[in-house]
Amino acid sequence: MCDQEKAKKSRRSGSYQRNKGNNYERQIAKELAECGYPNIVTSRSESKRKDDMKIDLIDQDNKLPFYAQCKKTRNTPNYFGIENDCPLKDKPFVVFWNKQEVKEGNVNMSSAGEIVMIPKEYFYQLLKKCSK
Repeated sequence: MCDQEKAKKSRRSGSYQRNKGNNYERQIAKELAECGYPNIVTSRSESKRKDDMKIDLIDQDNKLPFYAQCKKTRNTPNYFGIENDCPLKDKPFVVFWNKQEVKEGNVNMSSAGEIVMIPKEYFYQLLKKCSK
């Protein structure tokens, strides 16, 4: 089996996907801490119940104004399906997405870029806060 075939098989393994997801959640938690939310933890380490509700990040201070799911995938996440599976509706639901792709000449997946999917109403709320 060539290196490229081995890498594809490794990328499909459950442990590879879990580690990639866990690392991305920790990365986003760290970035949010740098934005003034220092007590963000991943639900995998803190609360299985929250993880089951599609909430990947927990703000222990309850100051974060949204619930978040983090995805590091090749395919576009189904925002509406994930949001619908979250029973908590008192805050906007956002999805952090790091699009993965295999770049020419490389064996492993790499980032094509990151976006945050947010409801349009929430986007307008943020714009109004910025214009003050």
